[in-house]
Amino acid sequence: MENETYLSDWLAGKISDEKLEELVGETEYLAFKQLRDTLDGYTIPEPDMERNFSMVKLKRDKKESPKQKRIIPLWSYAAIAASLLLFFGLFQLFYFSNVTQTDFGTLKVLSLPDNSKVTINAKSKLSFPNLFQYNRTLHLEGEAYFEVQKGSTFTVKTALGNVRVLGTKFNVNAHSDYFEVVCYEGKVRVESKGKIAIVTPSEHIRFYDHTMENWADASDIGSGPTHRPSWISGETTFRNVPVQYVFNQFQNQYNVKIDYPEKIKEVKFTGAFTNKDKATALKTICIPLSLKYKDLGNGKIIISE
Repeated sequence: MENETYLSDWLAGKISDEKLEELVGETEYLAFKQLRDTLDGYTIPEPDMERNFSMVKLKRDKKESPKQKRIIPLWSYAAIAASLLLFFGLFQLFYFSNVTQTDFGTLKVLSLPDNSKVTINAKSKLSFPNLFQYNRTLHLEGEAYFEVQKGSTFTVKTALGNVRVLGTKFNVNAHSDYFEVVCYEGKVRVESKGKIAIVTPSEHIRFYDHTMENWADASDIGSGPTHRPSWISGETTFRNVPVQYVFNQFQNQYNVKIDYPEKIKEVKFTGAFTNKDKATALKTICIPLSLKYKDLGNGKIIISE
C-alpha cells in the first residue's frame, strides 16, 4: 500500500524522480518510470458525437424496419408451371391407368380412343394410357384379338414378348410361359426373348418352354373381314399344343381346377372345345388323348390315364 501512495504522489508531481528512487529502490523505480512513459504516450481521442449518433440511429432503424420479402421473378413461376404441365402430360402419356379385366368364361369388347377394337378373352387383363392416341401402347395379360386402325405404331406388350404393328388384325395369347401370335390382316412384328419375326396373314408364331414354332395355315384364317379367332364365337381351338396349355384355357373358361399326371403335360393336342358346355368340352379333350376324367362337382376335376 505504501508503494502505491508513492506512485500516486510521483505521478501527481509531488515528489521528484530521485526521491522516488530513494524511497522504493532502483528496480521498482525503473518499473514505475516505464509505466509513466507508456501512459504519457497514450491519448484518448475526443469522441465524434455526430458519427456515433448516426451509427446508433442506423442500428435502430434496421431493427424496426419490416423484413424484406424475397422477390421471385415472374419467369420462375412460369418455369415451375411449365414443369408441372410437362410432368402431368408425361404421366398421362405413360401411366397405364385404363384397365379392363375379364372373369372366368366371359368376353369383353373394347373400343380404344383411336377407334381400334379389342376383344378380350376370359381371365385376361388389358391396360393402356389416357393419352392413347399419342402413345398407342397396351399391356396384355392373357388373350385378346386386335383390330387396329391405321396410324402410328401400335404396340402390345406382354411378359413374354411384344407385338408391333401399324394397322392390322391379329390375336395375342400370353399365358404363363405360353406366347402365341396369329396374324389375320396386314403385318405384325413379334419380339420374344431376343428373337424377332415378321408375321403375315395366315401365319402363326408360338413360344413356349424355350421353343419357337411358326407355320402358315390358311384354313385357320380364311379370308375377308369377318374372319377372326374361333374363341370369339364360343370355341377354343388348338394345333399341336401341349395339353397343359389346353387345360389352362379350360380352367379360364369354366372356373375349375384340373389335376392331371405330370407325365402327360407335354402330350400334344389338336382340336377344339366348346366354351358353353363343360361336360362336352371335357369329352372333346380327353377322348382323343385316351384320358379319363372325373368332375367332383366342387370346382375340381381329376384327369387320369
